Order: sequence, then C-alpha cells, then structure tokens
Amino acid sequence: MNQKSLFRAALCLAAVLTLMLPRAGAAPMQGLSKESYGALKDLPVFIQEWHFWWGFPYPDRQQTFSHLDSTLTAEREPWRLYWNRNGYPFPGPYDSANPDIMRWQIRCMKAAGFETVAAMLHPEWSVGTDYIQEENSNLVKTALDIAAEEKFPIFFMDEVAFRNGSPAQKPEVMVQRFVRFLKRYGSHPGLYRIDGKPVIYFQTFGMNITPEELSGVFDRVEEQAGPVHWMIFGDVARFSGVKKLCSVVCGASLHRKNAATRKWQLDFQDPAPIFAAARKAGKKVADMQYVKFDGTSQPLRQPGVLAYGLGGRRLEKTMLDSFRSGPDFLMVSSWNDWEEGTTMEPGWDFDGFTDDPYLYCRVMAHLKGRDFTPPPPPPKESVHPTIHEKLGYGDGAGPLVESIERSNNRGGTLTVTVRDTISEVTGLEVVWEGDLYWKAPQGKEGAATGNLALQSSRPVKTRQLRNVFNFTPGRAVDVGNADLTFDAPELRTLEDNFHIGVATVFRPKQPFGKLFVTVPNKIVVRRLEPKGGTEENYTFNFTPHARNDQFPKELWDGWRTVVGANPRPVDFNKGALTLKAPGQQLGQLSILREPKEERVLRNGVPVPGSDGRHKRFHIVVPDEILDQPGASFVWLRARDAAGNWGSPVLYAFPNYEEFDRSAPDDEVKPLEVPGALLASNSASSKGWKGDLKIDRDSSFGTVFLIGNGMAEKPLDRPLTGSFELSFDVIHLEYQRLILVGLLDDASQNGILTSWDSAAADALEGNGLAGIRLVQEDAPLTWGKTGIILEQNDSKHPAVSPEKMAKFVLTYDAATRRAVLTVDGRKVVETVLKEPLGALSKLYVRGNDTQLLNNFVVLPQK
Repeated sequence: MNQKSLFRAALCLAAVLTLMLPRAGAAPMQGLSKESYGALKDLPVFIQEWHFWWGFPYPDRQQTFSHLDSTLTAEREPWRLYWNRNGYPFPGPYDSANPDIMRWQIRCMKAAGFETVAAMLHPEWSVGTDYIQEENSNLVKTALDIAAEEKFPIFFMDEVAFRNGSPAQKPEVMVQRFVRFLKRYGSHPGLYRIDGKPVIYFQTFGMNITPEELSGVFDRVEEQAGPVHWMIFGDVARFSGVKKLCSVVCGASLHRKNAATRKWQLDFQDPAPIFAAARKAGKKVADMQYVKFDGTSQPLRQPGVLAYGLGGRRLEKTMLDSFRSGPDFLMVSSWNDWEEGTTMEPGWDFDGFTDDPYLYCRVMAHLKGRDFTPPPPPPKESVHPTIHEKLGYGDGAGPLVESIERSNNRGGTLTVTVRDTISEVTGLEVVWEGDLYWKAPQGKEGAATGNLALQSSRPVKTRQLRNVFNFTPGRAVDVGNADLTFDAPELRTLEDNFHIGVATVFRPKQPFGKLFVTVPNKIVVRRLEPKGGTEENYTFNFTPHARNDQFPKELWDGWRTVVGANPRPVDFNKGALTLKAPGQQLGQLSILREPKEERVLRNGVPVPGSDGRHKRFHIVVPDEILDQPGASFVWLRARDAAGNWGSPVLYAFPNYEEFDRSAPDDEVKPLEVPGALLASNSASSKGWKGDLKIDRDSSFGTVFLIGNGMAEKPLDRPLTGSFELSFDVIHLEYQRLILVGLLDDASQNGILTSWDSAAADALEGNGLAGIRLVQEDAPLTWGKTGIILEQNDSKHPAVSPEKMAKFVLTYDAATRRAVLTVDGRKVVETVLKEPLGALSKLYVRGNDTQLLNNFVVLPQK
C-alpha cells in the first residue's frame, strides 16, 4: 500500500474512532427539544422485533438468504451491496445468527438506554411445539448466553399470530410449547424477568383465540412450569378480564400521523383511555412506538411510505405524548426490521443517507437523559469485506463502474468511468461476451453463438427487436413458459467464485418480468423451515424491484442486463444451469470467471483532483465486434491498488440493423364475421369505451391491451337467446385476472369468462379459467368480479410469447348450459339456475397486463 493509501486508511479509521468516542458530558441531542431530554429517564423502555433469523451467506457461505435478496454486487457506492431494502445496516447486510453481530447489537441497545429487547421466535409450522430458531443451531441459547455475559437480559416474542393454519395456534399446542420453553430456558440468567417471573410475550391481534382459551393456556402452563409474567400485544378491552395476564401492549403510534396528509392526529388510538382501562383491570400497560415505517420494499405495501422518521422527531413526539398518559413502560418497534423500514439499529441510510449511523440510538439516549457511546463495531471477520472501509478495517471493496458512455450513442468507442473511495484505480478488465456464454442468433438466418449449449427440443426462433427510439438493437428468442437448460464441459471445472449475467429485452409495458437462473449447490444447504428442509440449488432472482435504480437509462436502448455473484460453490455434476423467464425474450446468458491479467487495461486517465481514485478508460471497440450484426455484450470490472476487484457489469453494445421503416408492423384487416352481433379486432376498434387500447409492439403483432380498468362495446342489437362468444387472450404477468363477457344494458347482470394467471409455479403456469355470473344491484365496478360458478386448469400457458389462448363460451338458452373451451378443449361447464336476460354489451376487465384480439359474438339457434 502506498503512502497516500495509508494516509486515507488512517483517516478512515480515525473517523470511525471519532464516532466511537463519548462526548464530554451528556447533553441534549441537536435537532430534538431540550424539554424532552431525560423525560423517560425513570420509565422502562423495551424494544421488540430483534430478528436473528435473517440469513446472509457471509461469513458462512452455507447460510441461506432469508428475508432479504442480494445479487452480492455493488450499487451506488463501492462499499454498498445491492439488497432490496430501504436503508443500509451499519455492518452491511449480515448473517443475523452470527454471535459477533448479536453481541454488537445488544451492546448498542444497552448503550442507547433500553431496558431489554424482545427477540422474535417463530413456532415450527407442522407440529408447533418448538421454534425454527432452534432447528440448525440453537439461536435461543446463543442469544441468552450473550445476554447474560453482557448483563442485558432479554425475552422473546412468540410469533404465533403469523402462523394461521398451523397447529402452533391451537391452545393445547401453545401450552406444550410454552412449558417446553420454560423448562429449558426459564432459569437462564440471560432471560428477562418482571417481578421475579420469566416473561412470555406474544401477539393476539389476528389470532382467533378467546379470553377463556387464553386463560386456560396460562393456567395449564403455570401448573407445569411455575409462575410466568404473561404479556400480550393485543386488545385491552377484550383480554383485560384474563386474571393471570400481567402486561398489555395496546395501541400504536403509527396511526398518530395521517399517512395520506402527513398531518398529526395524536388523538387517534389515544393512549389515555387505553392505559386507564388496563390499570382499572390491574394490568401493566404500554403502547407500541414506531420509529418510522417504510415498507415500500415489500410488494404488499407498495407504493406508500406510512411514516417517515423525521430524524427522530417523530419518535420524540409520540413517546412524549404517550408518556403524559402514565404508561408502566413503553415498547418500541423495531430493532432491525429492515423489511418494514422501522429500524432503530445503526445504519448508513435510514430515511436517506445520514452523517450519523447511530442517529436513532442517540435519539433514545436523549430521551433517557444519557450520552450514547457507540460500542466497537463487529469484528472484521464477521462482516462482508465490502464494508471494511466504513468500519475502519482497511480497503475491502473494489472500484465501482460508475458510468459507461458510447460515443454518439451508436459509435465505436466506449468511455468507462470508474470510482474507488479508498485506493487508486489501477485497471479495467474488458471481456467481450464472457468466458462461457450463449447468445441468441443475431442474424435472420443465423445460429446461436457461444460455448454454452441450449438443451432444448423446440426450435429457436429469433425475433428482430425495436426499441423505444424505433432502432433495432439486435435479436432475441422467446423464452416461453418452460425452463431453459444450458450445458458445457467447462461448467464442471468452474471456480468457487464467478458471476452470472443475463440480457433480456426491456419491455416498458411489462417492466417487472420474472427472471430466475438456477445453479446446483456443491453442498446441500439446510433451511430454517420447513423443518428438515434443504436447498439443493441456488436461484438468482433477477426480477426487478420497484426501485428507480432498477431502471437505468441504458434500458431505453432495448436491453436489460443483470449480474449476480454466486454466494457459494457449485457443482454442475449434480445439476444443470437453468433459466426461467416466462413471457420474456432472451439475448444472452453469460458467465464471467476469475480475472485474467491479459484482459486488463491500465491506461485510465485520472479525473482531476481525484488522486487516481476516479479514472476514465477509453475503449476502442474491436473490428470483429463492430462487424457483427445485432447485439454484442461486454463485461467490465475494475481493480484498485489494494488488489480488490469491484463488481462487474454487463453492458449491451448493439450494432443497429437496417429495416424498412415504410413497411407496416403487420397487415391487419378489419374482422368481418357474417351474422355476428359484434366482431372486433385491432383493425376494427371503433365503438369501444373505456380502457381498451391498441398495442402495436406486442409479440403477437398489433392487438388490444386492456388497461387497469374496464372497457365495453355495444352489440348491434340485444341478445336474448343462445350465443357463442370467442376471443384471443394472453397474460403478460402472473397473479392477474382478466374478465370478458356479456352484460345487460344496466351493467348489473350477465355472464363472464375469467382467467386468473395465478402463480408461476401453480398448475404448470396455466392459471384458472372459469365461468362467472353477474348479479348486482348497481352497475358493475372494477372491484366486483362476479360469482364463480366453475373454474379449472386452462391447459394453456397463462404467460406466453408464442401463442394466445382461444377462449370460446357457448350458451344454450333452452337448457341454460354454459360451456367454456380453451384452444378447443372443454375446461368447464355449468347449468345456470335462471335464464339470462337480454344482453346488450361486451365487457372486458383487466390489469394493464393482458393482450386480447378477435372478439366475436354470434347468435346461435
């Protein structure tokens, strides 16, 4: 390491040590009020949702990913790994079962002034008498041992409320589980007690358990295991009559600021009457204090942010508001639930980047009237090397490829800008296509190229692409609904460390297309659940998340490229390399092996003032690449003076093909069917009202796309007898619902066909097709989806780029029999209890993810 690097490393260490030094005397925290300083000095404050069951494959590469996703590649900063969460932990993404991490967390809680913490335990699903955290290594005992050593006793929150459908929620099983727990751990010095009794805590919200059943559980447990301090997160009004219930957490500060208007509504779930009701029943009482709440990394909670942390001012305000009503203690949520974005754990990013990773710990210390002295960070060997520089352990992260610019957008040179935060950038490796790759045919009559062979019986058909600028960035093949399997002899000698890259066509109308690549683990990985479960394979999940950094400007050239590092060694003698991308188009699958010196450029030009840590490399594209039609792809990764290689990127380099712009996209003629009361395709679209629009860029030519709404078209005359309704349809995404049918003039009665695309792994990806009845007192709305009469496997891939499904609904007025066929095969039939009335319009309801065409309504004799 040169003198400049040594100096920078010393500065980094000094900065970390400065964070760890106590300030001279406790004092109010800047940004919070002096009046709140020490307000909670004499009130016990607990914190819950300490999760030590989230998995990350470092330092133990056999650990699974659990409740987090990461490609193990850098984003935004060299030291910051991509993970689909808002915020970034102080030690980086970590294995929460690591004892070094657990000890550091306890020390942070203790230094902040917390009385204790509730760690989350999950009852095993199938039997329910023990906990999954005891399955592979006993994390309960590990946590208790550390708590005892640190003189910070802890307790546990049984997550039984989230085990709906499991025996774990049965009262008799709860008794067995609690008795077992108390006999095993009840006397442990690391277990927290109130009034000398061990605490057992669980949530009753969302559980179907009566006060009488709960009382019976308490009695039977204490008969076998002795006195317990019972605590619930539940409704005071419902459970205050349970005699042995000691403490209740009820009410939540989350609701005291309106999520839509952001205005304070402190009287919502007012703590005063809640606390008064509990005290009247002789119970200790607290409410739930949320630090913040940003669940936008969870699909079920997108796209809203329920509560911003406001630099701690939110917690200050709501805790003081509750404090004025005289609680016995306060409960804070959460310690490290990064998934819900409620974290108090130290981090480099909370509501946004922060200069103080200990922000919320300092907020708590302020309210307790003490100074927060950060404990030493977790040991170097327990954290991922990329975070070393932030913790004062030297340079462990390689340079970041910051930008790639192609001369005049379609020129023959590339300018690659590379940045490191600690050491000088010393080289850039350039690898065209990859070490092992399969690339789609890039000529109309060409063949696939590369040393990976596609093991597929179906013919590979290439499709010429057009991007949003109407240029042709290359060619791709339709993946279809089945897995694609690739093989090569070189796979069996692959190193323990490599990167996988994939290039698929970016489709703005289907931006969240699913993409998975699976490789066989060398050593089978054990899971926490189900009990005894294992992972023989590792699956790279490249499906984009709803984050703007998942959609960079390069997408608009036509290609989406993604890269991931393998978390653990693989063995292709035990399984195959497979790709699953239903409904998508594949350009390339590529593997980048370990770096080779002969591929490294060393002619980077320093950006002025960067001291060599910021360089630009100019790459002249080889003639053989420029002379290839279609798209080429290049791997780029940089190295620093410390010898660290940064995360690679895969860049699409299209050579734009010629095509006839005057030729129509397809020759579509208006649909004409003699005798039809309605015949409509994309060339005969007049008369439609609502959210049906023309899609000229689909895999099926020019067709209809239904928006996230409804559309209708009147029949030439009302239909009162037998009929046949037919149309073509396909989904673009899974877990979506399309409805097509006939309604009366008031849109209150009628008959519908339905196709639920369901999950990708359900019914072989075919989804459920069915018949539904409409009987409403008011006009049908988007949220009303009819009464399901019959539904069954559609027998057609719900998401497919190859062929739309042909739905035909026939209705016999004499017998009231309705039959639905898909591609000529009968799927369901039913007999209506009452005859259909006069039907006057065709109705379509969708989710902005369904293509349709060729609607025909024919009267039948």
